[in-house]
Amino acid sequence: MEAPSVNPSFLRSLKTLDRRLDCVFRREHEHFVITYDRGWGDPVNILLVKGEDGGFRQPDNRELAALSEGDMCNQRVQDKLAKAARYMQDVRDKDIKDRRDMIRNRTKDDKIQLMDKFQHAYGSGKHKAAFRPITYRGRSKAA
Repeated sequence: MEAPSVNPSFLRSLKTLDRRLDCVFRREHEHFVITYDRGWGDPVNILLVKGEDGGFRQPDNRELAALSEGDMCNQRVQDKLAKAARYMQDVRDKDIKDRRDMIRNRTKDDKIQLMDKFQHAYGSGKHKAAFRPITYRGRSKAA
């Protein structure tokens, strides 16, 4: 029995994605397999072409779409630039928020010292303590 041949237009489309991709029929799988030639050694199987029921079928645009989605280098320049712009905007927003928090925290901590110095400078006498004073009670002796 002769092995089925792959559709030439599919093979052309596959080669436009990457010259090192190929589609061959493997007798051990009884399916078409898309392979990748690494430049050394045997080509590596990367995708098994099978039908919805797991049976034999000819490769078509579904395999091309799956390969394109898996390609990390195959992104549009606009998408890469938009992603970088979003990242930088997030960094700027975080810096602004951190700066505001730092100023708020410093003024919150310095409030007590500033009130104390201000009241000493204008001689307004003793001021209320920031915290409730605790009066000391001596130990009571049991009778």
